[in-house]
Amino acid sequence: MANILSQKDYEVTIFAPTKSVSRLRKVIGLPFYSGIRLIDFSTNTSPLDLRTGLSTVSDWTSRLPSLEQYDKVICDNLPEILEVRPDASLSAQFFWHDAIAGESNDYKLYCERLLVSQQPLIIGHPLFSMRPVRQQPNFLPVGLFKLPALELATLQSIDSLRTDLLITGGSTNILFSRLTELVCNYTIQRPNEYQNVFVDPQLFPDNAPEWILKADFSIDMYCRIKASICRPGLGVVTDLLTVDAEIYPVYEEGNAEMAHNASVLKSFTGKPKEIGGPDTAWWEYL
Repeated sequence: MANILSQKDYEVTIFAPTKSVSRLRKVIGLPFYSGIRLIDFSTNTSPLDLRTGLSTVSDWTSRLPSLEQYDKVICDNLPEILEVRPDASLSAQFFWHDAIAGESNDYKLYCERLLVSQQPLIIGHPLFSMRPVRQQPNFLPVGLFKLPALELATLQSIDSLRTDLLITGGSTNILFSRLTELVCNYTIQRPNEYQNVFVDPQLFPDNAPEWILKADFSIDMYCRIKASICRPGLGVVTDLLTVDAEIYPVYEEGNAEMAHNASVLKSFTGKPKEIGGPDTAWWEYL
């Protein structure tokens, strides 16, 4: 995507939490974000807010600075952006108002109204996008964006060195107790089928044995992963598919997005080509 942006001479600004982008910079490398401006911003979207009501969920739009200076606006998952920029495009595998059980009815109706009235361009993967996303009139199917550096490292790595297990609950602590119990079991007995077990830093146990390691989600770490027990967010899933790891999804009840991703993963027989590298042609349509 960076090359396409430079060819178009776009000045790119990302609205995202600085902490999250810093983590990506560390893992991916600084050149990936060369020349991109960062504005520290978070929508703070949460399942609790989704169940509370419209005013709570959509509060983030009032905290945005003016977006009038931007030629194109792409928002991840949230139709509320259409209230601020009716011409915005969405990058979506799911919509919050469809994915969380017990969401407020006023928020759901609000999002559906915006989608019907504005009919935005929506880009998403044809398998991992949920049905309400795929059925949008301007849905554009695209491939998964694999990190080029991880793809190259995978091709250059030796399969026999992929001996380790990754346990991760993603950026949320919703599975903390469940995964902590699992990690504790591995501290007692080293798993026969894996040499080491990488775990999220927040899951790292006291007095960890030598085979329990902190996950840093670096390219070197992924090249050692044989399998993963993970909450199947599309980011970690894409990286695990890139290194051809076995994926065992775990997720909380009431989250339709995670259930959908898990069902897609379970339907795979091998790794079909259509989940491969990105179809970058979508940028021409934005």
